[in-house]
Amino acid sequence: MILTPHLRIISCDDTLYDAIRMGNNTLARVMGVNVPKKWTEFRDTFTPSYHRWKAHPPLRDWWVYLIIHVPDNMLIGSCGYKGEPDANGMVEIGYEVIPSYREKGLGTETAKGLLDHAFQHASVRKVIAHTLAEENASGHILEKLGFAQTEDINDPDEGLLWRWEISRR
Repeated sequence: MILTPHLRIISCDDTLYDAIRMGNNTLARVMGVNVPKKWTEFRDTFTPSYHRWKAHPPLRDWWVYLIIHVPDNMLIGSCGYKGEPDANGMVEIGYEVIPSYREKGLGTETAKGLLDHAFQHASVRKVIAHTLAEENASGHILEKLGFAQTEDINDPDEGLLWRWEISRR
């Protein structure tokens, strides 16, 4: 678990993956939190994530997390890493916060929690992220945390993306 001033960022395990598949009422009961109807835009990614996580135990620290806003005891999104650090010590982060909790600093708090957690591992030398190739909230969050935009990437599914990087200080 990653703890920040307002958030509990909880790593998915077998129980949480099962609860996600069973629906929001089950997830709320299992986690003991309030679960809004639309807490993620990426529900279809949880099953493939689970299968990869299950087949590759080292991914357990480096995959999907759920974001709980502690003051409201509310599930407000998901985040995590796109796999364990590669041979060069690089890991990628991603995050989403539901619209009603945006513009409150919680995206920044989530990304900082992931960044700090990654750099607690000696093997991690660099953290990267990708955003749409336009000025947006995610880019501002990354800039605020010290990431630098390094290159344009042409992703076959997403189109043009900006790559952001920060190295261990």
